[in-house]
Amino acid sequence: TRNGKLYKVLQAHTAQAGWEPENAPALFTEINETHDGTMEDPIPYSGNMALEKGKHYIQDEEIYICTRDTGNPVYHALPELIGLYVEIA
Repeated sequence: TRNGKLYKVLQAHTAQAGWEPENAPALFTEINETHDGTMEDPIPYSGNMALEKGKHYIQDEEIYICTRDTGNPVYHALPELIGLYVEIA
């Protein structure tokens, strides 16, 4: 955990200054356990997250539904992923 967020380590590494989750997105992905991913309780998208098919995400007050799993974390803003991984809900 860091700054109240839960992360999964993607690659084994030795911790060092500058490699915190917010500074080294290739090493970590955020895990959200507090939102259901429903239309009523979408998961806040902050980039560097793997998206799951059928779950809802929110970014800049717009709600999106994931149409296919990303498998790996994605870094682009959700509007850039429309037609690839998400649609506006």
